[in-house]
Amino acid sequence: MYAGPAGVLFVEYKYVKTLPKRDDTVIKHSLSALQVAWLERMSQSTNVALVLGVANTAIILERDFSTNISKLQYIEQNISRQSVADWIYSITHAGTQDEEGSPTVSKKPT
Repeated sequence: MYAGPAGVLFVEYKYVKTLPKRDDTVIKHSLSALQVAWLERMSQSTNVALVLGVANTAIILERDFSTNISKLQYIEQNISRQSVADWIYSITHAGTQDEEGSPTVSKKPT
């Protein structure tokens, strides 16, 4: 969990050692049904994300945590570790507030 003057963010991290060989193969990670339920429950009151990493890259999922991600989707959507850190900072420290008080952020779509 991260907290700062602009907001709170709960992150579940999953790391995959290598990408599958085929572009249409789904990436297998170890997110359990209980973890999906926890992320969904936490999303009712705070910002949450699943960060799925491979090597020095990652994708950020802010909803649909149990969705299947193929190798090709990962390749198209991945960002650097530094970009993940910048995104976390923008939510917790540098984000601007929208009308409902939720941080807004610019990043690659998930």
